[in-house]
Amino acid sequence: MNNDIMIFSGNSHLEFARGIAKTLGVPLHEPDEQDKNGRMITWFSNGNVLVDIKCNVRGKQVFVIQTQANGKALIGKDEQGRDLFGQNLSVSDMIIELYWMIHALTCAGAKVTAVIPYMPYIRSDKLDHPRASIGARIFADLLTSVGASGLLIMEPHFQQVHGFFDRLKLKVDTLDMNPIFGYEIIATSDSSKTIFVAPDIGEAKHLGSLVSMLKSDIAIINKERTDDSEQAHAKDMVGDVFARDCWVVDDETMSCGTLIEAADFCQKMGAHSLRAAIAHPVLTSTEGLRKVQEHPLIKELLVTDTIPLPVEKRIAKLRIRSVVPEFSDAIRILASGSNEDNSIEAYKESLTRPIFELLEKQ
Repeated sequence: MNNDIMIFSGNSHLEFARGIAKTLGVPLHEPDEQDKNGRMITWFSNGNVLVDIKCNVRGKQVFVIQTQANGKALIGKDEQGRDLFGQNLSVSDMIIELYWMIHALTCAGAKVTAVIPYMPYIRSDKLDHPRASIGARIFADLLTSVGASGLLIMEPHFQQVHGFFDRLKLKVDTLDMNPIFGYEIIATSDSSKTIFVAPDIGEAKHLGSLVSMLKSDIAIINKERTDDSEQAHAKDMVGDVFARDCWVVDDETMSCGTLIEAADFCQKMGAHSLRAAIAHPVLTSTEGLRKVQEHPLIKELLVTDTIPLPVEKRIAKLRIRSVVPEFSDAIRILASGSNEDNSIEAYKESLTRPIFELLEKQ
């Protein structure tokens, strides 16, 4: 790796950051890095935070890793080298950490790329009400204002995310879940029996490229509102899932409600099995996870590690596919500084080749 590359991590996903640093073979600057003046990131009892960079970063290419997640503040190590944690931190706290780190680094002369596996407020992408805030736009403006020159994210909810940033000041690169999940699906399923299930018509559009890549079939659940509530329920289906192995693919899930409803409906239609692939496993509902674990049709919940998953959320049906290798490769490409656009796009294209090789063998 280039000697001018440095990796810094906030408190949101230390395991992910450590994996990237190990893969790239560079040291990781962690929140508890200390000198005589204290830690790199210090949270005070009044809720304020201080970021104090402990090394020379002038002229360096710095990648700051922070995701959307709750967590705890790393405050040091015990005698056995195990992490010691302090106060609880919210998603908003993690965002403040990110902004403070980028500002401190750019003021110290570094060129900073924010590596955000799961971008906060990515679903707040439009004006839902006349006087509502647009969270994704605010996040983008603040990221630019503190001095970030690049952003690397995984599977945004909407591809127009590039338009939220001033491209003269900040370059956005995205990694897609389709090649990653596509390979996992082909490698573990009989393609002749596989069918993708879109929980609604809108989601069918997002599935289009993956279905085309894998030369697979798709079934679409049609929903309608049966009462005065805003909740739509499955009514019928376009496509046939009878005796088929179904896959539901989505960018994120919180309650698993959509997945459970799709599984219930596919079961009624005679499906053989159902698996789900979720890029960002927010998984805020314990009850939802219990239903996934107990549902007779659901065989697997495949997720990535863009968000840290505590032990209590790791049900038996959960399988984590790490995207540390893909983020590490992308950082390596961006750090090379040569023809970034073509290099990143060429890399993303290369991720599809193993899929086509597997398809040819089947």
